[in-house]
Amino acid sequence: MLYRVRTTIKDRPGVLASLARSCGDAGINILSLQVFPAHDGVTDELVVSVGPTWTEVRVHELVLAAGGEQVSVTRCTARSLHDAPTSYLQAVTRVAAGRTRLVDELTRLLETDPPDVADYAGHDLVVLPGEGTIARAVPFTSVERARAEALVELVGVVSRAASHSRTPATAIERFSGPAGNGSGDGERPAHEDPHVRVAVPEDTPALVDLHARCSEATLYRRYHAPMTGVIHRRMARRLAAPVDGVALVAEIRDAVVAHAVAAPLDEETPRTWEVGAIVEDAWQRRGVGTALVRHAARVARRNGADEIVVVSQPGDDAVLRTIGRAGFVARIARADNTVRITVDVRLC
Repeated sequence: MLYRVRTTIKDRPGVLASLARSCGDAGINILSLQVFPAHDGVTDELVVSVGPTWTEVRVHELVLAAGGEQVSVTRCTARSLHDAPTSYLQAVTRVAAGRTRLVDELTRLLETDPPDVADYAGHDLVVLPGEGTIARAVPFTSVERARAEALVELVGVVSRAASHSRTPATAIERFSGPAGNGSGDGERPAHEDPHVRVAVPEDTPALVDLHARCSEATLYRRYHAPMTGVIHRRMARRLAAPVDGVALVAEIRDAVVAHAVAAPLDEETPRTWEVGAIVEDAWQRRGVGTALVRHAARVARRNGADEIVVVSQPGDDAVLRTIGRAGFVARIARADNTVRITVDVRLC
């Protein structure tokens, strides 16, 4: 019987040796070991071979007694013994060749198949750009998230390279934005992509107009409270020049069509920044929000943030799509009728 054991241990000499000695004394054979370092400790993952009398509970108790913390034990197969870097590179080959989907490869690589932990307390999620989500009861480590993001990026690079080799350089990019009269889909050259910049106090009138063009549903998703499209100029000035943090605007044809604020979540966690964004209805689902959130993450990182948080309402799939299309691997938690989406910007 093979088990995958994941445990957090104290980062000091001798602790891992003590765990290995306890396994050896109990007749448990360690077949492989992965170390996932993090800023707040070390997570070790072992694949062990045990006799027929061993159960997940017994293995769990042994690891706890040996000094392990946050222990999870799940059954696994010999597939878990494959070399991780080789497996990821092989996955890129299969996805690029069109033989499999990216989400299926990462589901396999991150080993989310059942059976899962018995003491289920909620799933941890990884959001994939344009692919959906991957869920696992055992939390993903920052290393696994970095691997997933690197795989997504590499597959994207390979796919774009293949596309460019087939597409003339003069091809016109398809554009789904409003035409000059505000109706219909059209085509635009690439130079009309949204221009994202830092907001200034002089943007106050444009922000007043932006909110007036937004529906009540859009305003509610942004501010999590019922609002009309009319905002006071004093509020607009604070949105253009927040006391803490940075404001951004997205312009198309010199018109402000979206706005975002990135600021520290609170004084106790200055390296966690919250990002809130609003895109006027006519320009939603057209890449504007994606560009805005991507820039906001970079601004937060340049200002010392380790992670950004976006808070949305349950069922607001648009926010998840925006995060995914921005190329981020996210951690999702649901509590108090809100969804908290966290992105490690150190990996961006």
